[in-house]
Amino acid sequence: MDLRVKLPYGSGSCALQIAADLLEPDTPNLRGGESPEPGHARDQRAAELKIVRDALAAPIGSPRLRDIVRPGESIAVIVNDITRLTRTDLMLGPLFEELAAAGVADSDVFITFALGIHRPQTAAERRQIVGAAIYNRVRTYDHDCRNTAELVHIGRTSFGNEVWINRRVWEADRVILTGEIIYHLIAGYSGGRKSLVPGVAGFETTTFNHRMIFHPGSRPGLLDGNPAHEDLLEACRLAQPDFLLNVVLRPDGSLAHAVAGHYDEAHRAGCRNVDASLRIDVGEPYDLLIASAGGHPVDIDLRQAHKGLENACLALKPGGTIVFFAECPDGAGIRSFEEYINRYEDDRAMRAALEREFVVGGHKAYWVARLGRLYDVHLVSSLPESFVRRCHFTPVARDRAENQIERLIAAQPPGARVGVLPHSALTLPVAAHRAEVV
Repeated sequence: MDLRVKLPYGSGSCALQIAADLLEPDTPNLRGGESPEPGHARDQRAAELKIVRDALAAPIGSPRLRDIVRPGESIAVIVNDITRLTRTDLMLGPLFEELAAAGVADSDVFITFALGIHRPQTAAERRQIVGAAIYNRVRTYDHDCRNTAELVHIGRTSFGNEVWINRRVWEADRVILTGEIIYHLIAGYSGGRKSLVPGVAGFETTTFNHRMIFHPGSRPGLLDGNPAHEDLLEACRLAQPDFLLNVVLRPDGSLAHAVAGHYDEAHRAGCRNVDASLRIDVGEPYDLLIASAGGHPVDIDLRQAHKGLENACLALKPGGTIVFFAECPDGAGIRSFEEYINRYEDDRAMRAALEREFVVGGHKAYWVARLGRLYDVHLVSSLPESFVRRCHFTPVARDRAENQIERLIAAQPPGARVGVLPHSALTLPVAAHRAEVV
């Protein structure tokens, strides 16, 4: 079909008109239409707030939050950092209503940003995440995974992972996890236990878990039998957080579902909602795919945008061609990623190095280079062309992307399948009869 679509790119978009299939869940506002009228936007936010409040009023596997917390207790609320499209501000209003209903004062609550191993945030970013009203009322802190003085050892998982977490969080009387559930390359799904580990965990704890990337069970859409997930869940059990509030977003950023309650039971219910909302059957694999990570913040750097590229390639034939839009204004996202790309010739050399000594960030370079070997990847980004080529990708300037796509379509054989995937970071395409690639 002849398709007009706007592919998200950073904070903007790239408009295309192309004969291709649109690969998206059945959801509104994904084809680059006009912005909603102000009244409609207010109505939508009111409806979304109701979804969150309804989840808090009917928690899964747990008493209601207002029946758990007590006045005078110190309460840690863990929220995602700037690299996640979470709608944290949408959750915090109803969450603080619950705390107020229990008589909890703002002065007894603090927010910790689950940076994991990501960079520190600016004050403006922290304010943007939680919203100005909450930011001006409540203390906020960035987690620092490398500051050993701010970490405490709480035990060891059956996999041998020594679990270190944020001392301030550990010493709080109550811990509340918030976040978004989407597919995750290693742990099956994000959200839930991941807010605690790796969100507010020590660097070595996170590194240990990331070493599981080569296990065949460490893959998106799988919990049971996934060692990366099971290790994280055991770590979370050691900390015993008191409550969870997670959301599931549509690819356009609107709220689809919210779950609240027990950190494992409610999370699993949210994962089932993800499957219902974001998994799509694309039929036979495609010869050529035009995809976007989904714009800011999921394309803030290549470390994050790569997740969408992995998802998109699931819809491709082995050796197929993909044009991938990801601005990456923060570059690779971590220095070790760049070092691995520049030091090693290909993904096989990287894997051998990682198996000798695992390096966080190096594993991202391995994944990227592996995709460059398995597929014909054309990357539209602001990254230096030399770096893109070292990733085994073809660099494409944004202003030349449409011409490049036209040339690639013209080079396809008769009957080739062409698809467009505008929000690949949040969408898991499932192709029929797709051969495994190694």
